[in-house]
Amino acid sequence: MKARVRRVTYELGPISEDDGSTVRQYPWEPGRPSNMTCYLTDAEWQLEDLKRGETLDRMPMDTASFRVRPDGTELNRLDLMIDFVPVIHITNTIPEGGEHWGRSAIARVLQGLDELAATDSDSSAASATTGTPIIALSGARLPLDRATGKPEQLKVEAGAVWQLGDSGRMDALDTSPQLAELRSRAEHLLDRIASNSRITAVGLGTLDASEVPSGYAFKLALAPLDALVGAMRLAREHKYRLLFKFVQRLYQAGRAEGWTAGESFPARLAWAPHTPTSGDEQEHNALHLEEAGAAVALVGERANARELRRALEPVLTSRERRGAMAKAARTLGKPDAAMRLAELLLSVALNEHHRR
Repeated sequence: MKARVRRVTYELGPISEDDGSTVRQYPWEPGRPSNMTCYLTDAEWQLEDLKRGETLDRMPMDTASFRVRPDGTELNRLDLMIDFVPVIHITNTIPEGGEHWGRSAIARVLQGLDELAATDSDSSAASATTGTPIIALSGARLPLDRATGKPEQLKVEAGAVWQLGDSGRMDALDTSPQLAELRSRAEHLLDRIASNSRITAVGLGTLDASEVPSGYAFKLALAPLDALVGAMRLAREHKYRLLFKFVQRLYQAGRAEGWTAGESFPARLAWAPHTPTSGDEQEHNALHLEEAGAAVALVGERANARELRRALEPVLTSRERRGAMAKAARTLGKPDAAMRLAELLLSVALNEHHRR
């Protein structure tokens, strides 16, 4: 198969290029007609047909071949019937000013990963020479090949015996120290990668429990991972909110059953602990919300993709169900909980002070 270049583009443009007055009423913005829509193009080019200087943004459309949907529709400026680009870039870090891509989580450890791969290759070669060492023989009586009359090639294997003359000797190249050094270097590189990536042995679950002096030390060892997860969640918080809005609007655009027109409901992710908890507090909290009708809890064996889809479908397709869940959540909510907790702590502290 010849090498190809594939490009998928989403482009906002007027609904009609000939008549700018053509407008459309989108269900998520009732009463606000729009003349914009989003076009999808999925095209391929043979690499040999591209000329020097042609960039990915400026490909010759006359030599492109377009993908086709199962229903026969060609994906060449296909009108998606939405007024937004349905693509979200999920970042790992908060982007710096002037760009929006963020930084890859493995960018800090690319050099270490490259060195680790080279060390593994060298370790494999050293293991071969350690197990089957290079041997030098002097004054050996080698068996002769009867056909050619020349000494036969020696084979170094378990149980091999060679006869040496009076002044003969055998020397073997010992590469075990080099192998031990390479394995030690591999361990050093793994520690370096873990430190720079903030995913330590504790976070990977590979640390021997007997090496941890206390639970407090274990918690401290998880601090780098906590900081990494916290930063990633902060960087993605607004992206997930936008993703939920996109999903709701796509259901509206597809005229999903039970999904009426109107503004999108605000939704956000409620993060669970990424480290084990001692008393299953989060599970009890989730079950309490489910009993009150404010949430759907997937616990234990039910926490899988199939059960998640089965649980979400009735929520996404029933406006009444979503409204009832929102009402139950508001009933359970305690907006002043932080203030009440602070007042309780101050009261306990003052009582303890007066006792003294």
